[in-house]
Amino acid sequence: MNLYVYIHIPYCYKKCPYCSFVSFEKALNTKKSYLIALKKEIEDFFSDNNQYTIQTIYIGGGTPSLLKPDELHSILDNLRKNTVSKDCEITIEINPNNANKTYLKLLKEMGITRVSLGIQSFNNKKLQFLKRLHDSHQSFQSVENTLEFFENVSIDLIYGFEDFSNFQEDLKYAVSFPIKHISAYILSIEKGTLFYKQKITLSEENVEKQFLYLVKFLKTNRIYQYEISNFAKKGFESRHNQAYWQHCNYIGFGLSASSYINGIRYKNTDKLGEYIEKVSEGKHPIKKIEKLGPKRKIKEAFVLGLRTTNGVNIDQFNNRYNCDIENIFKSQLSKHYQLKTLKKVNGSIKIATPKKFLISNYILSDFI
Repeated sequence: MNLYVYIHIPYCYKKCPYCSFVSFEKALNTKKSYLIALKKEIEDFFSDNNQYTIQTIYIGGGTPSLLKPDELHSILDNLRKNTVSKDCEITIEINPNNANKTYLKLLKEMGITRVSLGIQSFNNKKLQFLKRLHDSHQSFQSVENTLEFFENVSIDLIYGFEDFSNFQEDLKYAVSFPIKHISAYILSIEKGTLFYKQKITLSEENVEKQFLYLVKFLKTNRIYQYEISNFAKKGFESRHNQAYWQHCNYIGFGLSASSYINGIRYKNTDKLGEYIEKVSEGKHPIKKIEKLGPKRKIKEAFVLGLRTTNGVNIDQFNNRYNCDIENIFKSQLSKHYQLKTLKKVNGSIKIATPKKFLISNYILSDFI
């Protein structure tokens, strides 16, 4: 059985004002005990579940590149004690200020196959607004350095809050490099973040203009949208992220990590001390377990599929879930076909146009 693995590293140098992930900037004194617990959680899981073949490993955070090479190597060695596919995609998120050649060379040598760079922008004013620790020069240099060691390189961009010309400039710089993947996110103002407290707002008109330009511009440069926020050269789509959208089994290790295995969803505690203590005592760090019934599985799988540009292939979906999806969602589909927010093309149900992806939350809410 295939399994997709996520590793959460909850430490960062400084928490960004838009970040709503569970991460800490002043808890590095717990890093050693956290990594011991993390490796124990991995060992405990696979000692009871040796039937899986690991297809992808994704190391995210936080700031995973805050870890020393030997610390990362130790985590990967732990995972490699189990069955890992020969072509396993191993991704790590890296901050531009960590992307020096010495570090990247060591990552390559330990078997990392894919790097996701948290560029966010090539513009100093944008980076300062986002309170990033790197500057424009480091954005450029980090991409150059990473491409020297890795073919499969992704960069993150954040947009929706800046002048249109600045956004155009960011995209122009991005495609000037032979990168294979771009994750482009509209700046999200999440409750509990500094930007939320500061009451930062975005212009819907500006967001729409930039999003539509993004899709068109990247397509002309042969970087194709395959999910709401993700774009790739053909064959370089993130296999790990696709596993989420295809409703595959995945396991999350670490603080606040989520898992979905055989129709059951698990969520680890988001309290750092509790996580370390429970794992150290041989207990599960899980704070929430939810078993999905057949109807819930169908709904979630359908909604996840609609997030992608390929949409949901009706015959494949019906065979996998032993259902008639067009009958289950007869009224909802009729509504959205009439509204032209969804369309049926070559046996698949899809979001109708790039513009409609901007209201995807509204569309998808009808199917949950």
